Amino acid sequence: MMTTTSFNSVVQLEANGERSWRATEKDAIRAALVDHYGADVDGAALTPPHDPAALRARLREVAPQLTGLTDRIRSEFDVSEACAVLVPELGLRGLGIDDKRKCVFALAVLLGDPTATIPFDQVMWDVKNRGDEASGHTSFSENDLKAGYHTDNGALPIPEHFFLLYAVRAADCGGGLSLLRDGRVLKSHLEETPEGRAAVRLFTEMDWPRRIPEEFKKYADIAADGYLFAPVLAEKPMWRWRNNGIRRGIAAHPEYQTPEVRQAFDIMLEQLANGPDEIRLAIPTDGILIIDNHITLHGRTAFTDPERHLLRLRFHEPATAETG
Repeated sequence: MMTTTSFNSVVQLEANGERSWRATEKDAIRAALVDHYGADVDGAALTPPHDPAALRARLREVAPQLTGLTDRIRSEFDVSEACAVLVPELGLRGLGIDDKRKCVFALAVLLGDPTATIPFDQVMWDVKNRGDEASGHTSFSENDLKAGYHTDNGALPIPEHFFLLYAVRAADCGGGLSLLRDGRVLKSHLEETPEGRAAVRLFTEMDWPRRIPEEFKKYADIAADGYLFAPVLAEKPMWRWRNNGIRRGIAAHPEYQTPEVRQAFDIMLEQLANGPDEIRLAIPTDGILIIDNHITLHGRTAFTDPERHLLRLRFHEPATAETG
């Protein structure tokens, strides 16, 4: 998993001594959630905490082992500069799905401020092939097809910094692999050629038109024609990339249909499809993968196992004053 740079793009952490946290801390976590929400809310119905800092402080008090694990995860992002952290065994095997949801939610709160899954209120999203029961809200997380490289929620002024995927059940078919590209490495490879450097300049200096879903428009800074205009590359987030949205945005704006734009777009697609340093990994059952959404492009291979089931949750960093 090492890249050509001086940092580890993906770090694997073992839960080690914290693996027993669910046996000693599960009930205290449930009690903390009841106190915060004023009722025993079903894990699938949990909404963003009304005071995430207060809930985080309570969880740090009642769940010291889980806190130790999340502090180690956070250190890998802050100190090791990882783009993703994999914990192959979180320690939730044998628990019912509601307990798994609540424990994963607690882990997310210890790492940051969970957000709702637009256009719904809940924070937890079930990633599985829903077939005829699909909500119509999205495609990648409701079917078994390949998901191309993208970043999440690029329509928002500041997308969530992180998201996690917890494997309730990994695919038994060999598919459903997570695909990752460290955006820092990707940019470095683009800059190796004159054409790539020209693409990086366009990605940085030009506001690219994007078509975004209707449900996101009230949260986005859209133009009068209903399209979002933003750089592909910036300081925060580093990458905003969703192939189809940009392609449709360019198609709707003839002034952007230039040879330079087309070349930059095609170079990016080629680098994503065939460039070096692609990371492929399987999240094992009971494993959790936390991804830095600001610097990492992610995708997924197709799968056929109808029982594959992941939980997804996105979250912002805690307030600066809280993290020091």
